[in-house]
Amino acid sequence: MTSHLETAHDSATPESGETPEVPRTPWSRFRRRFRTQRVGLISLGYLIFVVGIAVLAPLLATDSPNAQDLRAVLASPSGEHWLGTDDVGRDVFSRLLYASRTSLLAALLAVAVALGLGLVPGLVAGYARGRIDGIVMRIADALMAFPPLILAVALVGVLGPGLTNAMIAVGIVFSPRFLRILRGAAMSIREETYIEAARGLGCSSVSIIGRHVLPNVLSPLIVQISFAAGTAMLAEASLSFLGLGVQPPDASWGAMLGRSYRFYDRAPWVVLFPGIAIALTVLAFNLLGDALRDSLGREER
Repeated sequence: MTSHLETAHDSATPESGETPEVPRTPWSRFRRRFRTQRVGLISLGYLIFVVGIAVLAPLLATDSPNAQDLRAVLASPSGEHWLGTDDVGRDVFSRLLYASRTSLLAALLAVAVALGLGLVPGLVAGYARGRIDGIVMRIADALMAFPPLILAVALVGVLGPGLTNAMIAVGIVFSPRFLRILRGAAMSIREETYIEAARGLGCSSVSIIGRHVLPNVLSPLIVQISFAAGTAMLAEASLSFLGLGVQPPDASWGAMLGRSYRFYDRAPWVVLFPGIAIALTVLAFNLLGDALRDSLGREER
C-alpha cells in the first residue's frame, strides 16, 4: 500500500523535484511574455534611446541648431559638421537632435488629444448602448468618412499653422479610432459576471465604468497608443513637410525633409538622415505595438 502511494506521488511530481513557477499576476504574466518578444525589446530600447537623445540634446549637440554659416552651405559630412549642413549652413546633426524633441512632443500631444476625446465617449457608448451609443457612433462615423490627412489639413487651415494646432487636428482625426476600440472592449466587459454582480449590489454606472470597465480595457488601449504614436509622428512629418506644422526656424524631422528635399541631388545627406530617423522611429512604435498586443493578450492555456 505504501509503495503504491509513493509510486503515485512520484508520478505526479516533476522529475526535477521542483514545482514550475507559474506567473499569478497580470504584470508577471506580461513580463514573462514580453521578454520573449525580441523585436519588441529592441524597439523599446531604440525608443528609450531616442527619448534619451531628446532629453540630452543640448549636451550632445555640436552647435546651435539655428546657427547659420553661409560659408558652409550644403557642406558634406566632416569632422566639423558630422552630418553636413543644410541650405543655409546649419549643422544637420544638431538640428536632428533637437528635432527629436519636436517629433516626440508632437506624437505625445496628438495621442493625448485623441485619448482625451475618445476615452469617455467610447466607454459610455459601449457600456450604455442604446440611443447614446447610436449618437456617439454616428459622430465617429462622420469623422472617419473623411480622408485623415485631408481632414487634418482642413482643421489646421481653420486653427492656423503651428505644431500645437497641427497636433490638435491630428488628435481629432485619431479620436474615432480610440473611441471604437474602447467601445468594443466595453461592450464585451459589460456582459461579464462581475459587472452583473456590481449592478446587483447597487453600484452606479459611473462607479462601474471607473472601477471595473476602465481597468479591463487598458490592454487594447496601451496597444492602440503605441500604434497611434507612430502614426502621429508620421502625420506631423507630413504636415510639417507641407508647411502646416513646425514653423521656421524650429526643427522637426518632417520640417527638415520639407525644406531640404529640393537639394537631394546636390546634398543627399540633408534628406537621408531625417528620413531615416522618421522611418526607424515609426517602425519602432509599430513593432512595439505588435509586441504589446501579443504580450497583453489572454493566456491561451
